[in-house]
Amino acid sequence: MVDDLTEVPQNESLVISKYIDNPLLINGLKFDLRLYVLVTNFDPLKIYVYNEGLVRFASEPYNIETIKSNVYAHLTNYSINKKSENFVQNKTLNERDFGNKWSLSALQTHLERLGIDMKAVWARIYDAIIKSLISVEGHVVSALKRVQNASGSSIKSNCFDLFGFDIILDSDLKPWILEVNLSPSLAFDSPLDFHIKSNLIIDALNIVGIRKFNRKKEALGKHLPSGNKKIINQAV
Repeated sequence: MVDDLTEVPQNESLVISKYIDNPLLINGLKFDLRLYVLVTNFDPLKIYVYNEGLVRFASEPYNIETIKSNVYAHLTNYSINKKSENFVQNKTLNERDFGNKWSLSALQTHLERLGIDMKAVWARIYDAIIKSLISVEGHVVSALKRVQNASGSSIKSNCFDLFGFDIILDSDLKPWILEVNLSPSLAFDSPLDFHIKSNLIIDALNIVGIRKFNRKKEALGKHLPSGNKKIINQAV
């Protein structure tokens, strides 16, 4: 964290983000949302938002006056906060609103109990996601066309990507995109992680149409004369 541009190193390639100093707090802690967004087409743009996700909490109470070096109060990254002695891990799948990592559905239930209109919040979040993807749509479509022209075949139906959107809500319930991960971690350290991410993988593969590999069928096809492969494939 820096207060002045003179504090920014001049000999490094860096990304600078505006600090959100009025984050929405739960139990005095900052938190962010990890949303999973599947894009199966950019021309036309087709977006799927997974209906579950993760809520990652800081491990020390937030105060704007907290010293800048205290990453456990200012940052919500799971990879950082899990090293804190104050970090509380989920132990069972039923603990969806316990410790420093919740499920997205548990957060929604919590905020609705506080009287927050979650339909309005989700509308703002969807708007932010759509606009961020539209901002790169032209670049991606151009790149796909170059690859398609070079290969001489259509790749339109064979491409998809799963993004991890990290979003923070401020005290006015405005969503801010912290970053968009091109390769979101699908590793798991708790039953809650495993439940959410395993179902995410299943849904994503079903949507893009990935089918189970039939090793027996492929082996039969490789060892037959080309004229007989079609007949055997139909029989199998």
